[in-house]
Amino acid sequence: MLTQPLTAKIRRVDDNLRTLIERRGHLEDPADVLRATESIDHWLDERLLLMKSRDGDPQLATLADRRR
Repeated sequence: MLTQPLTAKIRRVDDNLRTLIERRGHLEDPADVLRATESIDHWLDERLLLMKSRDGDPQLATLADRRR
């Protein structure tokens, strides 16, 4: 039952990543590229946490607590 919402969250993160990567490729201002790259980094961290949660990683709770 928990798998479906988690899968949907991972898919949402993947969609956001795809959009940001595509948008970053069209940016010319270095500041905008940096902001897009920082956003991509955030979404990659989010995806990693979701994947660890899905896989039952015991370090997830401590890592998630540190991020908040």
